[in-house]
Amino acid sequence: MRRFWLIAAFSVLIFSAGCSDPFDFVRSTEQPPPVKQTETQSQELDQEETKAQVVQELQQLGEKELAAEEQETPPKLAEKAKPTHDIPITINSQVTKWIKYFQTKAPKRFKTWLERSGRYTPLMRSILKQYGLPEDLVYLAMIESGFSNRAYSRAHAVGPWQFIRGTGRRYGLKIDYWVDERRDPVKATHAASQYLRDLYAEFDSWYLAAAAYNAGEGKIRRAIKRYKTEDFWSMSTRRRRLLKSETKNYVPKMIAAAIIAKQPEKYGFHGVKYQKPLKAAQVVVHPGTSISISAKLAGISSSQLRELNPELRRWCTPPSRGMYKLNIPGHKVDSFQTRYAGLAPQERRAREEAVKFHVQRGDTLGGIARSFGVRVADIRAMNPRIDPRRLRIGQVVYVPPSKYSGRYPKRVNGASRSKKSSRSIFAAPSSTKRRVSYTVKKGDSLWTIAQVHKVDYRDIKRWNKKNSSQLKPGQKLVLYVPRAKKKPAPSQPGPAKPAAKDPTGGEPAKTYHIVKKGQSLWTIARLYGIDHKDLKKWNRKNSSQLKPGQKLVLYAPKSNTAGSTSEPEEKLLAKAEIQPAVQAEPAPAATYVVRRGDSLWKISRRFKVSPAAIRRWNSLRGNRITPGDVLTINK
Repeated sequence: MRRFWLIAAFSVLIFSAGCSDPFDFVRSTEQPPPVKQTETQSQELDQEETKAQVVQELQQLGEKELAAEEQETPPKLAEKAKPTHDIPITINSQVTKWIKYFQTKAPKRFKTWLERSGRYTPLMRSILKQYGLPEDLVYLAMIESGFSNRAYSRAHAVGPWQFIRGTGRRYGLKIDYWVDERRDPVKATHAASQYLRDLYAEFDSWYLAAAAYNAGEGKIRRAIKRYKTEDFWSMSTRRRRLLKSETKNYVPKMIAAAIIAKQPEKYGFHGVKYQKPLKAAQVVVHPGTSISISAKLAGISSSQLRELNPELRRWCTPPSRGMYKLNIPGHKVDSFQTRYAGLAPQERRAREEAVKFHVQRGDTLGGIARSFGVRVADIRAMNPRIDPRRLRIGQVVYVPPSKYSGRYPKRVNGASRSKKSSRSIFAAPSSTKRRVSYTVKKGDSLWTIAQVHKVDYRDIKRWNKKNSSQLKPGQKLVLYVPRAKKKPAPSQPGPAKPAAKDPTGGEPAKTYHIVKKGQSLWTIARLYGIDHKDLKKWNRKNSSQLKPGQKLVLYAPKSNTAGSTSEPEEKLLAKAEIQPAVQAEPAPAATYVVRRGDSLWKISRRFKVSPAAIRRWNSLRGNRITPGDVLTINK
């Protein structure tokens, strides 16, 4: 290879030295002209000097080639030395200015951005790729917010992609008192991808799309119309003043960030400690679930849970939006589900109802906020019509819930602050529940499954992430059922019997049961107080499928039998059809949604039950109910 280049270089030099026509050398080699004997000595010296010059240049070329072979880098290093970009990269004085700015005037800030990029860049790149957009648009979020979910600008733009309220809502982000989805890195990136896709479809230029993302589509349309150009660099020159300096610097700043981020060490950013990529799993919780309780159930701090759910603005999930998907660490899902299932509804739900406070002489909004341990902004959000400068004596102010909710704190209305209960609701709730897998049978419903397993049908929907109540035979459901209490072992174990002993001491009796529509092995076993596995064994059944009218043999304790074995079979069958349904089947229950103005007393009169029964059925500690609560009423 080296010899070939040497010959080629020598040929080029010969052509330039003595041939006016490039084909003269070829013709001279085919028919060499006769050498004249009268050539002068000066001509011979010129030829010798030319040859010496050619030899010297060939030696220099050989040394350069050898040096290039010695300095050849491996393929991986070559790829690393020349990063690729999927957005247009233009290097000019404006881009160079921002590269130097990040290197000299803001190195600590840019290094923080680089470290934070390790947490969010993989997630954002994957979402941008779903929409067919250049993945390097992720650096637009870098210059917008530095990958901070809590970023807030003077123009009231929020979140990693800095959406203003109107644009965020236009692209499906929910913004209200309870949540601000502009702070959610996943939902905000989806919205930003849709917005950038629409901008590129209009302007057909990523530079103009990025400028429109900063200044708005209308400003870029006016710039194109006024300056009669679609070139960003042309419309952003110094003498053209329609675009603000922020927009003019926006694109070169994004390009500079992309260049440095691909090769940070080349530009002086050494020792960058990239954060680990964001990995979280979702669990479904009830409306109004407390953030602090959820954090303890997940085994993390409240600040860590808020970091995983930056869109939540208050102390609980939205109380009026149905079930909510909460982000927790992926390896904490099973333990969270088990412990969450062990909590009563009143224990897992935050106090979303506000405290009704009557203004007295000398009260101010700031003093009320300090007394209740809340922010003035929270009180104003719950009382949008209140004027903090014109509080009137007797005026009602609703205070957001805090650790003093339901009781007045110290120096408010003359009442002293009560001590917080020391009883912990986290005393090993997993010991009261166990996880089981249930296969749906023909005729099953969420209600019947919940009644048999003594759980709430709404919990079954939440555990299995179901939006509807429809079931299919063979479907697998995850349940968290109460643990069975351990029975004391007998002092003298006797011989094995086909069924468990009668609790009253009697021997198990053989009887029959006619299967009704909607019944399963499990419900029949619970009806007679036996194990469904024994029921399958006694009837030699390999599957759990039943048909209405089918006759089953069972050995039930005498106290639970439908009749005596000495009676005729006709009477046994007749009683088996009627008595269990009357004696052992749970009474049908109804649900009631609390309305404004309702009280436990009014509801109890309506259903002809006692208030104590309603409290017992719904695990209520007091008489307080709020509109929207769902109560179970056993008729």
